[in-house]
Amino acid sequence: MIQRINNWKWIITTILCFVLLYSLPSSFIEQYYATNWFVKIRKVLDNTFGKLPFSSIYLFLGVLLIIFINWFLHFFREKPKPFLVRLLNTFSFFGLLTTFFFILWGFNYGRIPLETKQNLQIKPLSNEQLIAETDTTIANLLQIRRNIKDDTGALPQIVFINKIEDNCRAALNATLQQFNYPYSEKLRTRFVLDDMLMLFNVGGQYVPFVGEGGVDDAVFFSKKPFYVIHEMAHGNGFTQEAECSFLAYVSCMNSNNKSFQYSAEFNYLLYLLNELKLREEQTYTSVLEKMPILLKHDLEDYKTHQEEHTFKTGKIGDIINNLYLKTMGVQDGILNYDKMVLLIYAWKHQAGTVF
Repeated sequence: MIQRINNWKWIITTILCFVLLYSLPSSFIEQYYATNWFVKIRKVLDNTFGKLPFSSIYLFLGVLLIIFINWFLHFFREKPKPFLVRLLNTFSFFGLLTTFFFILWGFNYGRIPLETKQNLQIKPLSNEQLIAETDTTIANLLQIRRNIKDDTGALPQIVFINKIEDNCRAALNATLQQFNYPYSEKLRTRFVLDDMLMLFNVGGQYVPFVGEGGVDDAVFFSKKPFYVIHEMAHGNGFTQEAECSFLAYVSCMNSNNKSFQYSAEFNYLLYLLNELKLREEQTYTSVLEKMPILLKHDLEDYKTHQEEHTFKTGKIGDIINNLYLKTMGVQDGILNYDKMVLLIYAWKHQAGTVF
C-alpha cells in the first residue's frame, strides 16, 4: 500500500495543489503565501540563480533537455518496463514539475486581484470613451516622441536599452512600494536569443523554477522596457497578464525616463488601436490617416519588424498559452491581456492620475 502511494505521490500532490488553489480564500493566499512564503522563496532564487553570469533560463532548458533525452532512451530501450509503468513514471515527472511550480510561484494565481486591492472600478469602455482615450494617448505619445527625437528619423535604440534591467527594476519597485506590495531588489530579467520565444508568438516568459524572466531580444526595441517590467512583475508574484502590463505601464509613466514613457504609451496605443479596429473599422482607418507623421513612421517601422518576426508556429504558442491560463483559473485566457486597457483607464480616470 505504501509503495503504491509512493508511486503516485507527485500526481497526488499535483491534484492537492489545484484543490488548494481553487478552494483557499484569496485573503489566505495573499497573507500567507503571496506576501510571506513567496517573498522568502524570491530571496533564495535571487541569491542563487540570479547570481549566474548568464540567463538561468538556459540552465533550466538544458536540464530539461538532458532529462528528456534520458527518458526517451529508456522509454524505447530493448527491455523496457511495462508500458503502464513507463506511463505512470512520465505522469509522475510532470506531477513533480507541477508541484514545484505551485510551491515556487503558482499559488499566486489565487491571490487578491490587483484591482480589488487598489479599489479600481473596472468597467467596459463605450465607443466614445475608447475613441477619446485613443486620441489622448496619441497626443501624449507625440509629445514624448518629440522630447526624444523631433524628426521623422528612426528613434535611437540605445536610449531604450541603456541599463535597461536596473532601470526597469527601479521603476517597478517604486510602483510596488506606492501600491504597498513587497518587491525584490535583485530580481533578474534578461534577454534571450532572437526569436527563441517569438517563434511561438511570445515576447517574454517568466520561469518559476529559476525565478527569472526572459525577454526575446527580437522584441521591437521601443517595446523592450515595457516587456522587461512586465516579466519583473511576474517575478514579484503577479500572475495575471493584464495586471503585469498595468504595472509596466504605471511604472514606465511614473519614471523620469522618456524612453520608458514612450514604451508605455506605445504599447498602450497598440492595444487601443486593436480594440478600435475590432469595434469601428472606419473610425480606426480615420485615426490612422490623421496620425501625426512622426508616429506614422514609428508604427510603420514596428509593423515591418513584426512581419520579420512572425511565424506560423505562433498559433501553437497561442493555443498552449490560452489552455495554460484557463487551467490556472484565468477564465478569459489570452484575452486577459486586453484587460490591461480597462485597468489603465480606471487608474488614469478614477485615481485622477495625470502623466
